Amino acid sequence: MIIIDEKGGSTVQNIKNKVAIANIREQFPALNRTFKGKQVVYFDGPGGTQMCKPSIKRIMDYIENGMANRDGLFPTSEETEAILAQARAEVAVLINGYEDGVFFGANMTSLAYAISRMIARDWKAGEEIVVTEMDHSANVDPWVQIAEDKGMTIQRIPVNVDSLTLDRAVIETMIHPKTKAVFLGLASNGVGTINNVKPYIEAAKAVGALTVIDAVQAIPHIAVDQKALGADLVLGSGYKVFGPHIGFASMNPDLFSKYKPYKLIPAHNEPPSSMETGTQNHEGIAGMIGAVEFIESIGKGQSKRQRIINAYQLFEEQEHQMASFLKEEISKVEGVKMFIPATHVPSTPTISFVVDGVPSSTISKYLADEHAIFAANGHFYAYQLAKKLDVMKYDGWLRVGLSPYNTLEECERFIDGLKECLKTNL
Repeated sequence: MIIIDEKGGSTVQNIKNKVAIANIREQFPALNRTFKGKQVVYFDGPGGTQMCKPSIKRIMDYIENGMANRDGLFPTSEETEAILAQARAEVAVLINGYEDGVFFGANMTSLAYAISRMIARDWKAGEEIVVTEMDHSANVDPWVQIAEDKGMTIQRIPVNVDSLTLDRAVIETMIHPKTKAVFLGLASNGVGTINNVKPYIEAAKAVGALTVIDAVQAIPHIAVDQKALGADLVLGSGYKVFGPHIGFASMNPDLFSKYKPYKLIPAHNEPPSSMETGTQNHEGIAGMIGAVEFIESIGKGQSKRQRIINAYQLFEEQEHQMASFLKEEISKVEGVKMFIPATHVPSTPTISFVVDGVPSSTISKYLADEHAIFAANGHFYAYQLAKKLDVMKYDGWLRVGLSPYNTLEECERFIDGLKECLKTNL
């Protein structure tokens, strides 16, 4: 826990569950990597976590035991079908989604573009959609582009630049009977805000609008609950949650009769398979099973879902203790401006900042070359937000994104490296 002494300085005592952290780290082989003689620190979790051993094992087992396409009357094809079915079940329990509504794709962006064409089939000029200024472009551009093609109106929920939250005052004016769909991000990949999406979802449902939630940045850190949110469709990415480079979605099965996917005529007609165009990344889907198994293995409880929820509670506790330390120490560095949500706003352990007089790219490169600390810079595809906050003149944010396998010692290394970098470059 972080203790603040009388002089305002911070001393660190015992982050809880050190044994648990060590056990978590043992599950990630990439943590053994060195760069220029130093142990690598991965602070690029928002861009993609490292892969856990159970995910790696599932992938290799599938490859080594014989791969096959679907619909064959022989063991390897039948095993592939079983893997797909198990992966759907695992993703469903991970986000409390719909097992018979889970489908996979190359990544979240590709899924969004495919889904956009399907849901917009009957959209008309004069109708409206709602997106936000905060979201990753993958949860904006696919919907906006097809709405523009249809001659529709695009409403954009603004961001409060002080609290870094979505403006709730616009709900009544932006969501109304002309609204066809509302697209929201559960957590910001740029500034870490965990958005309270429930009021927007309820308003959308009241007028019969579809609700789509980008949960890519939330799923690595909190126990997402699709059914509790009431979201029609939730999108995620395997590689952001300790697994392979695949995307996944969970759609309320009641909607399959309403929306007809664009697909090859001979391909599967039954959902959710009908949502998956072409041969999927079967080894990656197998790896997704392992990613969920890893999370479950960390927690305790009577059911799989209870163990997953308990694991996330542990993740949150560890990550936020480290994030609190980093925020405090970074705030002491001269010339730094942090872009983090107001203290009362829930957030992921994502800390973005800029430094007057030093491009973020310079800091990122220095930390990697001199300290083997991998922290990215840029707009991270939260492009509208980056423009609104005017950070591109700094080469975007320098973003520190913590994951459950990070440690306090790594945070201390980062602070030392940042101070050294600024002393060298200012």
